[in-house]
Amino acid sequence: MTDAGLIDRLHARWRADLEALGLSPDSGEAAFAGIVSSYTEPHRAYHTLEHLDFLFARLDAHTSRGDVWPRLAFAGWYHDVIYDPQAGNNEARSADRAVAELGALGIAQPLRDRIAALILATASHAKGGADHDDDIFLDADFAILGADPERYRRYVAGVRFEYRAFDEAAWRNGRGAFLRGALAQARFFRTDIFEQAYGAQARANIAAELAVLSAD
Repeated sequence: MTDAGLIDRLHARWRADLEALGLSPDSGEAAFAGIVSSYTEPHRAYHTLEHLDFLFARLDAHTSRGDVWPRLAFAGWYHDVIYDPQAGNNEARSADRAVAELGALGIAQPLRDRIAALILATASHAKGGADHDDDIFLDADFAILGADPERYRRYVAGVRFEYRAFDEAAWRNGRGAFLRGALAQARFFRTDIFEQAYGAQARANIAAELAVLSAD
């Protein structure tokens, strides 16, 4: 069950993000309810409201609320609003939903297009975004890799639940390939800000998980 305090905190943030664009926060109540409904779907265990809260906390810590904030904020709200572990078009569908719902709220097309582009960029973090602000967002989305060990273990357990349709051998093979590819990179994060803050812990977390996956 999702903590009511978490929903209240996210609700206040959603309303503040709308107000920052000069929009009536009351006009966004149905959209917020839809976002909550999506992120609390029963097949999710990691891509949840807790993930949103973690992402926003990282953005709060490493960005300023300047002109770029609305793009980062609304990309955050919608980047995983559609999530099916066995589908290959989650980002495209999430971007489409963002464009439609934010348009109905009165957000101008140019900003909606930039929000959609950032959501689409999350399909391949390795490719990066169009600019530094994009990379900050992508790093914040991946910062869970550098979380404290207990939170990292909860993240892994959540992802495993979401991929429960795959047997243990398929999970170990796929997850192991992802982790080994990550360890082979010179760095985990695109920006120096996130690499310095989370890179060393990410390397330790991934090495520990690989050891578990490799155990008989």
